[in-house]
Amino acid sequence: MNRDEQIEVLAASLALAQENRRPLDEAEALVPVADYVDPARFERELERVFRRALNLVTLSSQVADPGAFVTAEVVGAPTLIARGEDGRLRAFLNVCRHRGATVELRPHGRCRRFVCPYHGWTYDNDGRLHRVRHPEGFPTLQAEAHGLVELPCTEAAGLVFVCPTPGITPEPLPQALIEELEGMLGPRPTAFAATARTWKANWKLIVEGSVESYHFRVAHKDTIAPFFTDTQSTHERIGHHIRSVLPKRSITSLADVPRDQWHLRDHTHVVYSLHPNAMILLQRSHFDLIRMQPLAADATHIEILTVGQAPDAGEPSAAARAFLEKNHAISVRTLDEDFVLGEQIQRGLHTSANTHFRFGRFEGALTDWHRQIDALLK
Repeated sequence: MNRDEQIEVLAASLALAQENRRPLDEAEALVPVADYVDPARFERELERVFRRALNLVTLSSQVADPGAFVTAEVVGAPTLIARGEDGRLRAFLNVCRHRGATVELRPHGRCRRFVCPYHGWTYDNDGRLHRVRHPEGFPTLQAEAHGLVELPCTEAAGLVFVCPTPGITPEPLPQALIEELEGMLGPRPTAFAATARTWKANWKLIVEGSVESYHFRVAHKDTIAPFFTDTQSTHERIGHHIRSVLPKRSITSLADVPRDQWHLRDHTHVVYSLHPNAMILLQRSHFDLIRMQPLAADATHIEILTVGQAPDAGEPSAAARAFLEKNHAISVRTLDEDFVLGEQIQRGLHTSANTHFRFGRFEGALTDWHRQIDALLK
């Protein structure tokens, strides 16, 4: 958002708070409970929502220098992301072209070449097949056609996105989103703390908790609820992605402040729901990155990173680390409140207590988001 857009968002949030009203964006909507438990639908979601899209995998700071690499699983695909000696970032299936072994087993590191632990086939960090042991045994092998299989990969705003399906062209990130994230996330986003856990809940339940604030007053009464207004969040679509703005109670203080002194991050939390697998919770001085990995209709692996800015030179101070680690603990506690509720909901899905979930008019972001997911499955 540019400065004028931020002022408009703040003005709209201030008006809602002053008038004590909620945004009624949509009609009520019903979503079948079966959508959260049906294994066949889950497989369609993996195929059509996740495997055809750019999934957020890591931060550029994790692979900043030539030779740096990280490994990850992206929607079931073992993936190797490496910065080549030419400075270009590439992603590959982490699968040897000889007999299919995992080429690189370390989670991260630096090297110029990757050596398969099975038979020693060796690949440059740009993916090319460099060496085959006893090449006389493979007289028909064409080395140039047997490099690591490359995956679509995009770097934007300090984030790394990978599509886990080779040979397709995923929908690019909207330029408006890239420019907005570059302005919001800063030049050197760097992870200071991380937590990961698998939760027994459908991935859609995880997303839903991030795009509505109706639950704040109740579910987060002992953590963040006292800081936010009640059910006055607004949202905007940016392609398949959603930006939600959650006003703090301090928003009303802006009524007596000149607009040129308004600052979005002082009086709101901004949440980006990045299709299909990540959320960014933008706070005043840093942000939290939540990355999902759907495992089954009733299981989702979630990684939470607290991300700050690396200094221009040297290492972050002990005070900076302590501040972000403390904030990480607060964020994890708050998010866990949502995830625990997600597990509770999942347990109740098979009871026939509900055939549908009902979204209210002020839960328009949920209705809009489900509509676009259903469209992708057709």
